Amino acid sequence: MEVSYISFDSKLHVGQIAIAQTLMPEVEAFFARAIELSFPIAKVVPAAEYGWDDERLMAENVSSGFNYRLIAGLNNPSAHAKGLAFDINPMQNPYIRYLGDQTLIKPQGAVYDSLEQGTLTANHPLVKLMQGFGWEWGGEWPQSSGRVDYQHFQKQIP
Repeated sequence: MEVSYISFDSKLHVGQIAIAQTLMPEVEAFFARAIELSFPIAKVVPAAEYGWDDERLMAENVSSGFNYRLIAGLNNPSAHAKGLAFDINPMQNPYIRYLGDQTLIKPQGAVYDSLEQGTLTANHPLVKLMQGFGWEWGGEWPQSSGRVDYQHFQKQIP
């Protein structure tokens, strides 16, 4: 679907995000609210244009939805592979994996700073909006789960 968004250059842009059709109204509401809040989103591009390469999508700060990939560390399709998830601003909202006493942050060079523009937090209006629609935000996953994913929203549908 086509969405409008304000980027870090403060200009209005149009991008495309692939998401399950039944979830489109809620994702449209997310992008509309982001514009109302002047919440910057670096770029919105389908994962297909990046060869389905999640590492590259994150490194280039691409917000995207459908991407056929497995859950990190498992052999099961992710919510992205089912069109039930999307990511926003990976550089501002990194994926953090906890492996024993080691911490892995993706994309490389990303830093989670709740005061930086384009960053999502537990009390952010966009997070609250999506939670109101029944979406799960990866930024609230406990460290004991082995990961925190600040860029990630997902929804289970019956």
